[in-house]
Amino acid sequence: MRLCIALFSMLLITLSGCGDEANPVQDSDVTFVDTIYIAPSDTIGILMGDSNYVFGTIGDVIYTSDGNIAVLDETGCCVKVFDPSGEFIMQIGRAGSGPGELLHPGAMILFSEGSIGVLDQASGGLHRFNADGTFDSLCIDFQGQAVPQWSWGVDQGAFVGATIDVQVQDDVLMASFIVGRWEDSTDPSVIYFENSFPFDPSDMTSFLENTIFSTSYAADRDGIVYVAPISTSEYRIEIFNSDGTFLSSIERDMPRAEKSPEEIEDEIIMISAILKERGVPDYMIDYQPDPYRWMIPPQSMGADGMKRVWVQNGAVDSSIMDVYSRDGEHLAVVKIDGVSNPDILDYINFKVQPQGILAYSLQDPDYPRIYVIPMPDIPGI
Repeated sequence: MRLCIALFSMLLITLSGCGDEANPVQDSDVTFVDTIYIAPSDTIGILMGDSNYVFGTIGDVIYTSDGNIAVLDETGCCVKVFDPSGEFIMQIGRAGSGPGELLHPGAMILFSEGSIGVLDQASGGLHRFNADGTFDSLCIDFQGQAVPQWSWGVDQGAFVGATIDVQVQDDVLMASFIVGRWEDSTDPSVIYFENSFPFDPSDMTSFLENTIFSTSYAADRDGIVYVAPISTSEYRIEIFNSDGTFLSSIERDMPRAEKSPEEIEDEIIMISAILKERGVPDYMIDYQPDPYRWMIPPQSMGADGMKRVWVQNGAVDSSIMDVYSRDGEHLAVVKIDGVSNPDILDYINFKVQPQGILAYSLQDPDYPRIYVIPMPDIPGI
């Protein structure tokens, strides 16, 4: 018996060192690197008006191979494509169950040859669209298995993503969370992180902590994969080659940051509202936050195409990202202004890519929009 929990898959999307593992790179003081201040150059999205610019629920954002911006609208069951200036170009896909139609899209992939993939649990799997927006094929039919989410297109037409799956094993409900590499099969060719645990439907806090709140990850176009435990006490990033070979790690000493009672209450309200919006039954919604902040929040890393990994600092109030080289050198602290709202508790997804940074809020108080942030010049490369 198999139970695929599609509605849990990335609900909050929702939301390198040198030497060997025994000698990781450590960086305990960010004051010795440059602080760079950046802000959006443009936004895409409006409250009312032309429907091409109105978003329902933003599920993912990517730059296309020709520099355009593709936005996955989960509510609209489509991808909207805009040019770099924010002008609408075309829509890819639509709601439905036919070829090239979507029911519950959750992630996008830019394949290495330029086509776009859309991952949809409800309609079967990975839909491939040509660069001109025409439908190509259902290139991987997952046939009811868990479909990967929050994915990164990498080398050789592959992608890196994560799945959440629940199965009955020896009369025990077991859940698993896997970060892996998929090529042309329903099974991952490489697994970079795996966690299996008994699933208690009444314990939503434990479920989240063991799945989407367990690890953050990213991958670059060369197939290098970055995996970090989501922790309130440990700062560690492990770096893997595409075949799963461990390359190096980055570690840093950081003091724990305690949440205020108001922050904890706001987090309970926000996460509970998101779970309810995604269809989680009321009896399962009993989320209790950790009293300390995550050092590296869920889905808060990215790669910029210049052999650099970007890591969001979860211990501070501002939108701050640390930039490291693959060999562990701490190159910069980047403060991103003009995105987060200081008056509300919010999660901002920053999708760092070679062409720049795209960001969107999970709880935007006005209306869903994309923030277009140019890639800054960073010394050291």
